[in-house]
Amino acid sequence: MNQTQLLASLTRYIAEEILEGEAEELLPSTPLLELGILNSLETARMMSFIEKQYGITIPADAMRVENLTTLSAITAMVETCAQASQR
Repeated sequence: MNQTQLLASLTRYIAEEILEGEAEELLPSTPLLELGILNSLETARMMSFIEKQYGITIPADAMRVENLTTLSAITAMVETCAQASQR
């Protein structure tokens, strides 16, 4: 999985599943937590999607606020978890 595809997939997920298609201004740097786009329930649903979609496990210690602030941060966290699971 490359970073561009992963970012596009996560953006599409948030646009369709959380924002119900209202995501014209959703950028990699959009502050998801600050704007209330992600809350605890939506974060759990998104992590479940990521784990199923990419066949990886997101460990609890990766679920830090700084890893969930933006699409870019989430993408980086997923990439790190995917690389760790391939070792």
